Amino acid sequence: MATNSPNLISLPSARPETGISYTANDSQIASAISQAQENLLRQQKPDGHWCGELFVDSTLCSDYVLYLHWLGEVDRDLQERCTQHILQRQLPDGGWNIYFGGPSEINASVKAYFALKLAGYSADLPFMREARANILRLGGVPRVNTF
Repeated sequence: MATNSPNLISLPSARPETGISYTANDSQIASAISQAQENLLRQQKPDGHWCGELFVDSTLCSDYVLYLHWLGEVDRDLQERCTQHILQRQLPDGGWNIYFGGPSEINASVKAYFALKLAGYSADLPFMREARANILRLGGVPRVNTF
């Protein structure tokens, strides 16, 4: 959203609920771009690539555990690493999200719960009871995607 001045630009907040917006002039914008470029160049590896951590939600590991069981070829070590990834991402309310900092999401939660059951975790364990309660709060199986 541009302002009345040709040398200023007004940007809406990435989080509109804060009511904060930002105004910057050409010099500030050029400085920010330059700093971003310098930061990226500092992180670039000698052969030209960048390496960064990729946040992966629990669904990829849940799907993989389900796939291993569907194939009937379960690699126990790989399954254990997947279930640890799933368990590390369980939220305090018992569910799982699909993006960092997000709320529990029904599909991710059902997949994680089912993958953990296939991997041998008892439904009576406290974290599994919390997961089940969260899934039911989110609407249960009727709310899960069907594709």
